Amino acid sequence: GWLASDAPTHLLLVGEDALPPLVALLRSGTGQAKVYAAAAIGWLAKDAPTRTLFMGEGVLPPLVAMLRAGNLSEKMGSAFALAMLAEDESLRSPIVDAGALPPLVALLGQVYADGTGGNNICSTLQHLAADAQLRELAKEHGAVGALAAAATAPGCTWAGKARAALRVLGPTQGDSDLALGTMHLELCVLRTERDASAECFESLASLAGP
Repeated sequence: GWLASDAPTHLLLVGEDALPPLVALLRSGTGQAKVYAAAAIGWLAKDAPTRTLFMGEGVLPPLVAMLRAGNLSEKMGSAFALAMLAEDESLRSPIVDAGALPPLVALLGQVYADGTGGNNICSTLQHLAADAQLRELAKEHGAVGALAAAATAPGCTWAGKARAALRVLGPTQGDSDLALGTMHLELCVLRTERDASAECFESLASLAGP
């Protein structure tokens, strides 16, 4: 996994046709092998042409399957790979079409409860929400409430990432109430009292709906 983060090694792996075996590991590898394969895919997917190659290898179905049914490490590995793939605007709709949104939002709630870092999940949601149609789908799946819980939680180390995703999700044309709610959240987060944070979350969650 970490070898793929090195640029010269990255080129070597792609040149040696390492992509198909990595995707195969996602499908049939052991749990830890899947985690390493997802990490390698994420690092390699920082390169735009390599993202296209991965799509040709059918990387999305096994990544989403890991996101749905894997253990926490597997889910987090999948979220990292998806975050890198979602940097490509052309891949955002395919990621959603593959069914990634519901398990991403569910995982956000899980890692918030466990105190695990949710940076990659927030990044993926932020990338997807840059598309107006996908933004509405993210809201329908409860992304605003899940992000708001993290953004207003005292001591959450990735609250900034959650707030960044909320900024993209919130100010939507025709959704001024939610936009105002997100602005209210930004002001509240500057206050450190626990009660203030809870109050802000309840306010935004009521605007976001069930």
